[in-house]
Amino acid sequence: MDKPAKLLIAIGLTLVTPAPTSAQTQATITLERGPCMGECPLYRFRVGADGIGVFEGRKFTAAIGEHRFMASPEASAAFRNALAPFRPKGSEDVVLGHPRCKQMSTDHPTVSVLWEDSEGIDRLSYNFGCRSTENGALAQALADAPDLLPLADLIERFPLRDGEFHGRN
Repeated sequence: MDKPAKLLIAIGLTLVTPAPTSAQTQATITLERGPCMGECPLYRFRVGADGIGVFEGRKFTAAIGEHRFMASPEASAAFRNALAPFRPKGSEDVVLGHPRCKQMSTDHPTVSVLWEDSEGIDRLSYNFGCRSTENGALAQALADAPDLLPLADLIERFPLRDGEFHGRN
């Protein structure tokens, strides 16, 4: 592809990609993946508005302990934008008993996301066992969001799809 075509594509992407709000660009986001029945990776990471982050591998991850990472501005924006539609005002726990979790499969991990910025602290917790069609986009965003940051070498010990463990490579 020639340089003018690449420039036109980049301009087009810029025009159709919504600009992150001030809160999205300034928020420090912490994502924590909880245990499941099995060998699901157990980790937590925090990434600031500047893209600087700390990953803590706890169990079943490629890296155990604390590891610093740096996300590019593009990766950081993609991560923030992927999670932004699901940020509640205050706290929301989509677990058994929540209107969007009338039935729940057991033994699935929970992912919690914490947004901290000048507008306050908001928290979302979602159990992957709450499998209903209305949770599809949320489950996919939470499963895919860590892949938007440079964390693969720290997390990927076993393949995960849709928040579930699918055996060793």
